[in-house]
Amino acid sequence: MKKYTRILGISVLCLGLALTAPMSVWAASATEDQAEENQTTDWVFDEYGLLSGEEKEELNQELADIYEKYEYDAILLISQDIESDDARQYAAEFMQDNKIGYGDTHEGMCIFNQPDKRNITIVFRGDTQNDFTETIQDLMLDNCQEKLKEGDMIGGYKSLISDLKKGLARITQGKKIRPLDVSDSSLPEEALIWLIISFAVMAIPTLIMTLFQVHKMKTRVPQPNANAYEGKGGLRLTEERDMFLYSTVSRTEKPKDNDNDSGSSGSFTSGGESFSGSSRDY
Repeated sequence: MKKYTRILGISVLCLGLALTAPMSVWAASATEDQAEENQTTDWVFDEYGLLSGEEKEELNQELADIYEKYEYDAILLISQDIESDDARQYAAEFMQDNKIGYGDTHEGMCIFNQPDKRNITIVFRGDTQNDFTETIQDLMLDNCQEKLKEGDMIGGYKSLISDLKKGLARITQGKKIRPLDVSDSSLPEEALIWLIISFAVMAIPTLIMTLFQVHKMKTRVPQPNANAYEGKGGLRLTEERDMFLYSTVSRTEKPKDNDNDSGSSGSFTSGGESFSGSSRDY
């Protein structure tokens, strides 16, 4: 009897294990799915409510592609007017608070827009801030500024994202980012412009030298002034000139034109960490 009882107990135990095994596998799978779901990140923070669902999804996908391809964390932040006078500092603190940045060096970029203030700001974090110099940042803002002025907000955001991709592609190749890499002009247009400039640089001195040589070839020059032909003793001086030993020159500083650009650019610190960025009104 004890033998049968023992066999029955072992059978029940095996049956229980057989039934719980699929549940364990399902639970592990569910945990993995949950972990993958938790890794999904939004790269667009539209606190202003400017974008439609489709627009937000499109921009989010472009930034997600940058994350996957270049291992670079770039975000778009659209907000109401902030109290801080330095939009760059606000964007840097937002990146720090939300842990925006890839890897140990926190490689990332924040595109920060305040539609009511008509201000656009870009901030770089990590080592890439040395690659995207002030000159490159200014060109990036130039490219998007006209679109923002016309009210094409999506076009302005995409312009910055596109320039970011071009710059990251150069960095991946181990090359420096050149101004022409983020220029709106195509390569043939750039080549034509430089060809015209080169021609002008060569033509101007050549024309000056030619005119000088032609002038030297003229040994006789007509003299329309009859006084030059007066005989000796017939010349009378009628010109008087006042000469001064001292003169005073006053200079007034020309006021800066702040109609087009107003903002700040360059390196700065936030929480003891180095950042680089540029801010501009449009």
